[in-house]
Amino acid sequence: MNFACPLHTYAFQQFLLANGIESTIIDYMPVYYQKSYNPEYPLHWYLSHGYSKIFNETMPANLVEESEKKEWKTSHQKKLNTIEKYSALYNEWPLRFKKFQNFMDSHYYITDKSYHHNDLDKKDPGFDCYICVTDVIWQYNAGHGFDKGFFLAGKTMEGKPKIGYSVSRGVYRGWNDEKIKKFVEYTSPYEAIAAREASFAEHISELLHRDIPTVLDPVFLMDKDFWHQIAIPPKTTEKYVLLYTVMEKAADSVRTAFSFARRKGLKLIVLSSYEANKAIPSDADCEIIYDLGPEEWLGYIENAEYIITNSFHSCAFSILFEKQFYVGSRHGDKVDTVLKTFQLEKRRFTKEYDCTLSDDVIDYEPIRAILEEKRKFSGDFLLNAIHDVEKKYNYENSILPKEPYKVIYSSSVKNKDLKCRWFLKGLEKKEEKNAICLVQSEGIPDNNSLTIAKQPFSYKNHTFVGWYGKSIQKDIPKWYCTDGHFHTATEILTHDEIDVYLFQDNETTDAFAANRLANGSTFYLDAVWKKDSDDTLIPDINAQLSKADKAYRLEK
Repeated sequence: MNFACPLHTYAFQQFLLANGIESTIIDYMPVYYQKSYNPEYPLHWYLSHGYSKIFNETMPANLVEESEKKEWKTSHQKKLNTIEKYSALYNEWPLRFKKFQNFMDSHYYITDKSYHHNDLDKKDPGFDCYICVTDVIWQYNAGHGFDKGFFLAGKTMEGKPKIGYSVSRGVYRGWNDEKIKKFVEYTSPYEAIAAREASFAEHISELLHRDIPTVLDPVFLMDKDFWHQIAIPPKTTEKYVLLYTVMEKAADSVRTAFSFARRKGLKLIVLSSYEANKAIPSDADCEIIYDLGPEEWLGYIENAEYIITNSFHSCAFSILFEKQFYVGSRHGDKVDTVLKTFQLEKRRFTKEYDCTLSDDVIDYEPIRAILEEKRKFSGDFLLNAIHDVEKKYNYENSILPKEPYKVIYSSSVKNKDLKCRWFLKGLEKKEEKNAICLVQSEGIPDNNSLTIAKQPFSYKNHTFVGWYGKSIQKDIPKWYCTDGHFHTATEILTHDEIDVYLFQDNETTDAFAANRLANGSTFYLDAVWKKDSDDTLIPDINAQLSKADKAYRLEK
């Protein structure tokens, strides 16, 4: 589970929405996973799918060639490493999975169905245009080949316009004629393609004989304030150095992080992948954390004094949050690309040069100018590509038809002193466990503003003061706030600038129409009462937020 994956997916969808383009994320399972794979409890899955036998396996006697023996040993060790990893993270991994799932459930607009690569030959997701977006989606996977799902090459997608944005191939080890032929077959139908790395853009251009620009990763399409609002700050009050490395063992980054933290007299917090942390001694003086969600990872980056990393997206968010960071070795050229783009090559430490010993600090003024220019170019490419598709295929607009949305008026205080004074036209009374509700019999047409009805309740010894607006997306509540967006309880409680908004009777608002895509088709207006004797507000919004926050963070 890569922290950046749900973040750049969310950023891309929100960028489109901010520009009036509605989209749906396809819930897709890559070719290298079997349909039965269990991402929440991977150890169980591997042990029930043959990996339990590896402890008694011996090399087959019929392997004679050294190359065959080496291949067997490599495969066997990979299986052992997999079991070791998921055994060590047996308790942390399910928590991490659930936090990722909570983020996606509360922030994505996604298909109800999940699709495996072969499904896309038979099951039509039903869209008029498709966009594939970063990260390393156009790589060649050993044993599996190119993932045709990430190339939008399913038979049900044939003849549909396709756009590739910020595509990447990862570490390039060369493609033979057969691989090139398949790559060209998959990419030739595209209306527009832009790559994240310049080297890949040049390669695609050579193969397809067309201009392929280089654009920013989707996380850069959104600004610092956007990311600040979803970042969950760490609970520690100590200043710290953050180490985040991925994939490789990253011994150089580990050594540098420990020596740097000692020199600075700061705590070292490690959020790296399990594989990368194998280079850390068991008795090392640091805090290693695995059971984080994407927003918590963001919060650790935003609040770090210094960051040491070999990760592309850790570099990206360090730049967005304007942090002082240093970069270790990493295979491939994607980290080199982001450093070169923002003229930060000197932040790379090597065996010959340790930049962490220098007192130089990053001056973000010129970097802001670069980011603004690149962000505009990247956004313009994407929006122009979409609008060109609209014109070419005679689409009226990019907005998908939606069902009317509904608003439920309720008072969550249910006792003998709460009464429903009258029934409003178009509203049906429903009794629930802890509330009296008035539900609209007919939905409100899409994009129509709502004039809030005069509240129909009476509550003895209490005065009505307004309504809290709320949505519930896959059992996760989000409240409408003063910034014009719906937020989770965790986002509200960890950001002083975000407050729950109080609607008034007869107020006309487009809050629900404007946010319905991301927040479902049913919204709740919960009556707020002030106790006449002591001005206590009911319901207790702070108690509601606290309860929802603990549930979202998976805290007891």
